Amino acid sequence: MLTRRQFGSLGASAGLSLITVGETTAQGLTKIRMANASGVIDSQIIFLTAGMNPKLGFYKQEGLEKDIINMSGVGQTIQAVTTGNCEVSPVSPPGLLQVWVKNQNIDLVCAYCWLRQVHWGVWVKPDSPIKTLAELKGKKIGIRNQGDTGFIGAKAMVREIGLDPDKDMEWIPINEGGPAGDRIYKGHVDAMAYWDGGIARVELAGFPLRALPNTSGMQNLFGNSYAVRKSDFAKNKDVLARYFRAMAKSTVFAHTNPEAGVKLAWEIFPETKPKGKSDEVAMKEAMHVVNSRKDKWLPGSWSKDKRWGAHTKEEWDAQVKFTGLESQVKDTSSLFSNDLIDEVNKFDAEAIRKMAREFKI
Repeated sequence: MLTRRQFGSLGASAGLSLITVGETTAQGLTKIRMANASGVIDSQIIFLTAGMNPKLGFYKQEGLEKDIINMSGVGQTIQAVTTGNCEVSPVSPPGLLQVWVKNQNIDLVCAYCWLRQVHWGVWVKPDSPIKTLAELKGKKIGIRNQGDTGFIGAKAMVREIGLDPDKDMEWIPINEGGPAGDRIYKGHVDAMAYWDGGIARVELAGFPLRALPNTSGMQNLFGNSYAVRKSDFAKNKDVLARYFRAMAKSTVFAHTNPEAGVKLAWEIFPETKPKGKSDEVAMKEAMHVVNSRKDKWLPGSWSKDKRWGAHTKEEWDAQVKFTGLESQVKDTSSLFSNDLIDEVNKFDAEAIRKMAREFKI
């Protein structure tokens, strides 16, 4: 059996002999491979890694073994799940809609909303004269790559305010972390269209940034969902519900006690703990990333359906309007499903919170 690190190093090569949903490991656990669009296992994803640690064992309690396969953006993760190289894939709603209008038979359905609030935006240097998105006209904007959520979300936002993202500004790949910060600080780009965790890592590299106000349309949206193969969905509902229930438990725990979540991740992924830094500094940096994201794991006060993992048709319709695809997407009902959500929510969230508050590592 491939370990998660061995498999992760192979990526999503089409020629691999793959384990499918329902197949069991030597330990009798059902193996679920999850694509990771951010390309790195770090504190940003403790909402799903906390439960992988045997000290919590949320996935094992559900009869599952979880693998994480790092990829370079949502474009690659969508391909990974539709081709069967992963069972579960994060998808950005604007990105999925752009794909769907070209191929409405895409073998994918969103089954669990893990990021209930949007996480992308546009950032500038603290002393930049740019104060609003409208002032980006004629500017150069740094992006991670064209499959990245930050790029997709930023294009949708500038379109909302009446600008043409394909003509009114230039989008330039600038990598991430320190190299990206260096590019904006040296004036190679005027702004950065990224997601919150990516910006946090730029700031940790020594490049503070200032967020521009997001558009009003952002308030009607959610940030990200997990998708599965539509053709396999009906026969795999039980195992997928157990998988997302373990993830929901992990999310509750990590949100309640994020420092414990970070330490639990470092134990099972020791290579992700920063080298050459004291535990205090490493934790401070990890929490900077976590705090940029963790409240967005939860439904907003305005969310109509507050069950873990739920989507609503109103939210999906707002995504269509936000991305300017009303003329091409008439019905969003085939893009998502809440069929698993009641089963996913069959756990005692308050008991998990109590466990998290009392947890010692």
